[in-house]
Amino acid sequence: MACWRRFGLPLALGLSFGLSSGLGVRAETWERIGSFAATLRRAGTSTLVARDCPSTLLGAFHSQRNALLICANNLPNDPAEIWGVLAHEAAHVMQHCKGGPLLVEGQLDRAITLVKASSPRLFKELKLYHQSQHRDEVEARLVQTLPADQVEALFARFCADRLAQPTAETPRDE
Repeated sequence: MACWRRFGLPLALGLSFGLSSGLGVRAETWERIGSFAATLRRAGTSTLVARDCPSTLLGAFHSQRNALLICANNLPNDPAEIWGVLAHEAAHVMQHCKGGPLLVEGQLDRAITLVKASSPRLFKELKLYHQSQHRDEVEARLVQTLPADQVEALFARFCADRLAQPTAETPRDE
């Protein structure tokens, strides 16, 4: 994938994400973003920054590589927006850690209602995904609307075993 070119920049530097909706996402600091990216790396997930993504791609998670991608070329330089994409992609990392959905079956309808209410545009974007991806994307959209403390707590809950066990070689940004 051409957009997976790696840069030696920390996630928190010069990145941006363009969610211009009325989400309840609180403005986060670059320091908090960098700290959460470090937590992701401690859990074994590489954080990558690309400047050559297709114009419609803001971020991605590649489960086979266990790598989270931020598309710097498509994002404004705003920590609140960066936090939104980081939280969204971190939800996919959590799904990967858990080996499936974060929500139990009966919670999905409520999640859809919450995502619809918090940002109709985010819900409309679900149409861009294959039906088989809707559940994962609803969960990610729900997570990205949560306050940072809650996102970090969810990450600790679903990926705690990866954080507790030091690995021989912790992935780092390249």
